Amino acid sequence: MKQVFKGKITWIDITSPNEEDIEYLRKNYKFHPLTLEELKNSSQRDKAEVYDSYIFLVTHFPCWDDVEKQSLPWELDIIITKDTLITVCYKTNIEMREEFMEKVYSKDFENLYLTDTIKLLYFTLEYFLDFAMRQITHIQEKINEVEKNIFQGKQEQAIPNISIIKRDVLNFQRTFRYLKETLNSLSRQGPRVFGDKKRIYFEDLVGDSIKVENLITSFKDNIESLENTNNSLIEHKINILTRIYTILSLITWPALLIISAYQMNTQYLPFVGSPHDFWFILIITFIPSTLIFIYLKKKKLL
Repeated sequence: MKQVFKGKITWIDITSPNEEDIEYLRKNYKFHPLTLEELKNSSQRDKAEVYDSYIFLVTHFPCWDDVEKQSLPWELDIIITKDTLITVCYKTNIEMREEFMEKVYSKDFENLYLTDTIKLLYFTLEYFLDFAMRQITHIQEKINEVEKNIFQGKQEQAIPNISIIKRDVLNFQRTFRYLKETLNSLSRQGPRVFGDKKRIYFEDLVGDSIKVENLITSFKDNIESLENTNNSLIEHKINILTRIYTILSLITWPALLIISAYQMNTQYLPFVGSPHDFWFILIITFIPSTLIFIYLKKKKLL
């Protein structure tokens, strides 16, 4: 399905391209056959390719998926000529796409952006970069929740949440690493096709992508620091429990040894059969444990 917006320039917006859409581009524009072939299906990697009269971009932006509960790359392919901009996406029911189209149908859009292909390109990419920046806030909220759990003594509860956040940060980071490289390539090659006066638009896009990348890098550092803190607290708990179990074993070992000895089937057992033998044996059983306890207490090991 395609939509055509016209002002001083032409913007063709295609969603879920079919053969009819590709044929329309083939008949009306002199694009390289490889470019048209790539538009038929989504791509796995970002790139910027320069041809004689146009630039072909493949970009991916992180988009939160409520079903998968993680950020997945959303693809936007762009062809830029001096008087035409063509955008192609493969998923339509995306929140950021729907919000973007609301801005497109505003009354001032034609006067502001349908005057120059680079201005329209800048508006499009800048919007999705800004959306990614806003979307990152859900990671910050999760990090704050993990930090709260850790210092409230809920270290075990924080472990799966830390793993989920690290996965989300990794997906964001991977997507923006490739996107930044593509925008850097566009910044180098764009002025050669569209003139040096347009350089400021390309460089500004690179700067904004770096801001998002720096923010996600700071989240990566934060969650790794919290993970280390959480691991240290869990290890401290384990050490305390190990120490307690070791001390208890040491204190109760003599008593268990004596009791076990009196369970042996032998002809002679000391004190057995004498008056009050039960209480006497019980006292003997706990004397070593009491002495060990007093010793550990004196050495401040308890």
